[in-house]
Amino acid sequence: MLSDLFAKNFGRYFSGFEGTHPLWLFVHVPKTAGSSLTAEAESILKPSFNIDIDHTDASRTYQAKFDAAVQQFVASHAEHGYRFATGHITARHVETIRAAAPALRCFSMLRHPIARLVSDYNYQRSSMNTAQAQFVASTPSLEAYVARPHVHNKIALHLAPRPLVAAGDVEGCVAYILATYAFVGLQEMFPIGLRTLTTLMGDPRSPKAQLRVNKEAAEKAIEPEMEERLRALNAVDLGIFRAFQTRWRDIREDLRHYLAGARKPPDSP
Repeated sequence: MLSDLFAKNFGRYFSGFEGTHPLWLFVHVPKTAGSSLTAEAESILKPSFNIDIDHTDASRTYQAKFDAAVQQFVASHAEHGYRFATGHITARHVETIRAAAPALRCFSMLRHPIARLVSDYNYQRSSMNTAQAQFVASTPSLEAYVARPHVHNKIALHLAPRPLVAAGDVEGCVAYILATYAFVGLQEMFPIGLRTLTTLMGDPRSPKAQLRVNKEAAEKAIEPEMEERLRALNAVDLGIFRAFQTRWRDIREDLRHYLAGARKPPDSP
């Protein structure tokens, strides 16, 4: 269905969601306005479930903890029939959930990879992070953070299969996302993205307040050498972002007009 959106087949795109009540799954890439988006979705789709882990638990790896959390969600969904779920999960977790809920509708939000990575680093160092002390002690600088391979291409690792990411296959990642996701927006175009997504969910909305904004982070430009390094280490993320940025720029004005007019009640002039 996502291909219909970017082909400007808006009528077919939106009508494909009407009259259905699937499980919506927000694959939350960190620092992409996810808290604000989650709050809107949770108020429309009830009941909801947050797939989360105990970040202070050092007895298992991060991925092992999320594997267990996803299995817990699948079991709970079978009992409660959730309408919305969210979590910092990866593509293989999505496939596990899809196997249990074949009508699954996945969505996500992207952000420029360099801005997202720096924002993630600043968040980890802030009091908003429950493991702030451990992070600051082990990661004294942005350079130390960037030296960790698991922070590279984080957007891609959340949204696409790991083998495609490891191979640097940007086109393969984009094709997978287009075929797998019902909606993918950009934080840089958040208002129209939120309007589109909430229209799909049956309750069109405009942005309200931003949630979980890190007010402790000082905005400062990174050095050119560091930016060049970050671009090289996050080439797959940049390729994915640019692919969707180009698509959104192409449809933005036409979609805005469509949403302003085509979604009116039948008696509207």
